[in-house]
Amino acid sequence: MKIFCAGLAVVGLMASAGCASLDPAPPTTVPGPDLFERLTADRPAPAIDVVEVWVCRVPLSTTAPLYGEMDLRLGLTPEQIVDLIGDRIRDYFRTISFDRYDMEFRPGRTITMDDDDTDEDCAAAALKRSSGTADVVLAVADAEHAGNMSGGWGRPGTWFTCEGTCNARTTGRAAYVGASDFSPDWGKVPLLDLIEHELGHTLGLPHSGIVVGRSTADGTGTELAYTSALDVMSDSAAPRSVDPDRRDGPSTLGINRFDIGWLDRDDVVVFDPSSPPSPAPITLAPASTRIIGGNQVSRTPRLAVIRLGPDRLVSVEYLVPAGFDDHLPTAGVAVHLVSDSPADQAGPGVLRMQRPVGSESPHTDLLEAGESLVVEGWGPSWTVQVVTVTPTGAEVVITPTAG
Repeated sequence: MKIFCAGLAVVGLMASAGCASLDPAPPTTVPGPDLFERLTADRPAPAIDVVEVWVCRVPLSTTAPLYGEMDLRLGLTPEQIVDLIGDRIRDYFRTISFDRYDMEFRPGRTITMDDDDTDEDCAAAALKRSSGTADVVLAVADAEHAGNMSGGWGRPGTWFTCEGTCNARTTGRAAYVGASDFSPDWGKVPLLDLIEHELGHTLGLPHSGIVVGRSTADGTGTELAYTSALDVMSDSAAPRSVDPDRRDGPSTLGINRFDIGWLDRDDVVVFDPSSPPSPAPITLAPASTRIIGGNQVSRTPRLAVIRLGPDRLVSVEYLVPAGFDDHLPTAGVAVHLVSDSPADQAGPGVLRMQRPVGSESPHTDLLEAGESLVVEGWGPSWTVQVVTVTPTGAEVVITPTAG
């Protein structure tokens, strides 16, 4: 169910897609009869995490290909990074989790790397030296990455299966980024979207909007590009392509929120092929509806799910151009195919595919009033029809497709 992989690389003020090595995902600890029930059972997100920030000094004589021949070194300190990003990233995650998740950023220390040390060595050293109270380690190199390299990565390690003492030193739960996001060229506030993306991976959030290509001239390598502007776990820099002053990424998908407990079961309407079809419309509240004091302002659901079998489903949600999604051109309904079947995966270790359908990259051409989409090819076909769209909700009819 989980994906751990590098996020969007940011090098020299230019964003480029790239994917580092994928770690194997942990097993689902509470199995269910189908993907929806596994998502229901797998609710691991804590209420708060202590994120310990470490800085790795990369020598100018480094031989690691990741750093290429980049000679810029930033005088970053853990304390400085906490001051620069701590409050902003806490606000981001509090907002997208509806105040169900928080972070406390604390400074760690500085590590001096050897010539042949890599990003993995940087993170491993930080984890080994991290305090017993750190739930997550964020390791930041003081060097930029070469232009053809990924900007960072994140992973939850053994956190899902850990028992007893589950600090970062024990679980290996960590994120790593290079120095590009902290370039003085960005101004007083560094780029936050890649860090938010990689910290999302430490919660087990998977990528979405993956496009598979060939990364080498002879076609032997595989490159995964993240093309969706609808999810921080895809093209996290999408808002910045609309507004260069933006620093945070977009929000995340409703299926991710449901998976880690930021949406309740009551927030989801479920359609099952075995249930009698109903032509009555349902109303979906905007996906960004806030929860106050743990109680939702309205019990209007924010996510619809069509169960397609043991390992596949369709998610339907209503997005509006507000908050962290204010880069969207219009409000509309987004539809995603979701699968943890090995047959649908893009690469090793990618155990949940989440692909937007009905639009081309960057997938911001959402379904509006009067439009419909037939989802087929994964078993029984279904039609998603948008009846009306208002600032407070979208009326949607979801029915099996005749014939």
